[in-house]
Amino acid sequence: MTRGCVMAEPRASLHPRRRRIDGVTAGLTLLAIIAFAVVAGPWLSPYGYDEQALALLGQPRPPSLSHWLGTDELGRDVLTRLLYGGRISLAVGLAGAAVATGAGTLIGALAGYFGGWIDQLLMRFTDVMLSIPALPLVLVIAGLIRPAPTLLVLLIATLIWPGAARLVRSHVRSIRKLDYVAAAQTLGAGSARIIARHVLPNAVPAIAVSATIAVGGAIMLESALSFLGFGIQPPVPTWGNLLNEAAPWLVSAPWMSIPPGALILLSVVAVNLVGDGLRVRGSGL
Repeated sequence: MTRGCVMAEPRASLHPRRRRIDGVTAGLTLLAIIAFAVVAGPWLSPYGYDEQALALLGQPRPPSLSHWLGTDELGRDVLTRLLYGGRISLAVGLAGAAVATGAGTLIGALAGYFGGWIDQLLMRFTDVMLSIPALPLVLVIAGLIRPAPTLLVLLIATLIWPGAARLVRSHVRSIRKLDYVAAAQTLGAGSARIIARHVLPNAVPAIAVSATIAVGGAIMLESALSFLGFGIQPPVPTWGNLLNEAAPWLVSAPWMSIPPGALILLSVVAVNLVGDGLRVRGSGL
């Protein structure tokens, strides 16, 4: 009896770890499949993203052997535009998240390590940025300036870096109290060296979690802007403006609206699976 109980306990303790690994693996696998499809798909398609079949002009046509997801009202292949648009949406989302994570990590690390008035100044600035309604601000700016991809990346990064800054700051505040940081200070290491060599490497779990959160938010924000007509402009497709173009045909031609919406959903879910798995694993639970 005793031996049976001893054996059962380790097996039970491994189950949460299996679930976390499965979540991270599932998220990364799904992201890899989507990324491969959007990168390789347009090269394999016989159609251009803005190529029109003049015989199919007038209204959307349903899926067929020659057009697997049908065509839109301008005779363009929906599948080709969907895959090509994924390149833009994912590239803008990933680039915006990368810039936001970098800026948030820098500000959060400085605030968390130095504390005092530096912490107060940087965190009050962060609070001001968090209080600004994101979507109305971007709509105003995008309405004044034609949103090229680079500008869109910077706009998205400007709006989502505060979340990364707060998360990294919280983690760095706990790291700076550890013995190895005090030892480095005692040996005369400069603040920049301590942050770069000792603090940030041990804050990687928090940075990774903030990055995954930023990626999901950036993809959603880019899609929302493009759907509202303030993102990348047609004829260049993105998942957001494909939804915008499909809106008038939502009932009569659902093959135009369901695929881009599904890919946005799957991308964000995959990123969140990875982020949740990294967060729980980093907490040591």
